[in-house]
Amino acid sequence: MNKITWSVTEGPLEHELIQRAERMFGYSYPEDYKDCVKYNDGGYPSPNLFDLPDEESVVFNNLISFTSKEVNIFMYMQIVSEPRMKGLVPFGRDPFGNLICFDYRNTQESPPIVFFDHEEFGEEAIIPVCKSFSDFLDGLYSRE
Repeated sequence: MNKITWSVTEGPLEHELIQRAERMFGYSYPEDYKDCVKYNDGGYPSPNLFDLPDEESVVFNNLISFTSKEVNIFMYMQIVSEPRMKGLVPFGRDPFGNLICFDYRNTQESPPIVFFDHEEFGEEAIIPVCKSFSDFLDGLYSRE
């Protein structure tokens, strides 16, 4: 398992906030994600790079916070209601406005991870990354 150090976290997260987000999005988060975000809300991981099928060294900037006043998970409800995001639930961001999401389009349990490129449309905007949140974290690396 990959050793990740989280910085700039927003402290322990109350379980009720996670449940509130699940109700709003209409999906249950995977347990491995809930365990991670509970202590690393809004955190920046190190290592923080992952690969896409056609692109290497994509930056996982941070987990989307449940509690930040500037940007929090609840602010994404409008974005997720867009037809091109149907079934996608964001949990992370890159530095350029793209989202790392759970993909619930074909499953309600164990959703795979996808990268949502906000500059693309249709299926081209949704790029497969890996099978699970744990696999995603295990695949993070650094250039050093």
